[in-house]
This record gives sequence, C-alpha cells and structure tokens, in this order.
Amino acid sequence: MIVKLEVCLLTLTLLITAAIILAVPTALHHQPLHDSFKPESAPVATPMILSANGKATWYDATKNSAWYTQGDKPTLFYAAAGPALRKIKDFRWGKKPYRIIVENIKNGKAIVAWVVDWCQCRGQTGNEKLVDLSPAAFTALGVDLKLGVQRVRVTVLP
Repeated sequence: MIVKLEVCLLTLTLLITAAIILAVPTALHHQPLHDSFKPESAPVATPMILSANGKATWYDATKNSAWYTQGDKPTLFYAAAGPALRKIKDFRWGKKPYRIIVENIKNGKAIVAWVVDWCQCRGQTGNEKLVDLSPAAFTALGVDLKLGVQRVRVTVLP
C-alpha cells in the first residue's frame, strides 16, 4: 500500500510539473542566443537634415591672407556662415569646419563648400544673409560676381 501511495504521489507530482511547464509562456525559449564575445548591434539613428533657403553673397578671403587660402592646397570652395546659417548650425571662430551643399535655386547647380569662417554681416529681420561664398564657389553656381547676391538652398552635411 505504501508503494502504491508513493507511485500515486510521484505521478501526481509529474502531472503538476507538466501542467506548470505547459502553462508558463515559453517566450524565453524562442529568443535567439547571442554570442557573448560579439557586441550586439545598436539601432542606427537617422541624422536630421539641416537645410535653409536664403541669400548668398561672395567674399574674397585671399585679400586678408586667410589660413584656408594659403599653402600648397588652398580651399577653393570656402564659405562663411551668415546669421541665418548660424541659427541652424552654430559656427564660431576656432570650431572645426564643416561641409555644406549650396544649391542655386534659379538654375539647380550645386557645390560642396567648407564653412571655415563666419561673417559679421547684419541682416534685416526676416531677410538675413545665409552664407558668404568664395568667388570660385559663387561662379561655380553659375552666377556672375557682378550680380553679388543669389538665392540659394544650403544643406548641412553630417
């Protein structure tokens, strides 16, 4: 009789254990195993595109012997951030230069220029200058230097 009782208790224990195993969600068992030596991929954030439309003018920095116009490989397409551009991407003297795409809205021509300076120009409310470009960059956009001002779209590159 004791043996029958032990067999009944063992059977009952196995049935309860099976019921618990079947009742518990098995989500943990379906997850893929990760290699502990390989770093897990982090989600990649999409960069925010900074862009603005405004006026571009030109300036010749070779006249004041600016550092970016000197040496064996001077920068041909340089730019100075105007007040409107500094609102979307700050630039101060001594900061690392960054690249921008400048597109002539009138004819669609575009160039890539390095923002290496900032202009102290003061714009009127709602009519601020976006960027000062080198003479080479200004003419590459298909604009005569005599014109002096052109509407452009500037996109900051990451």
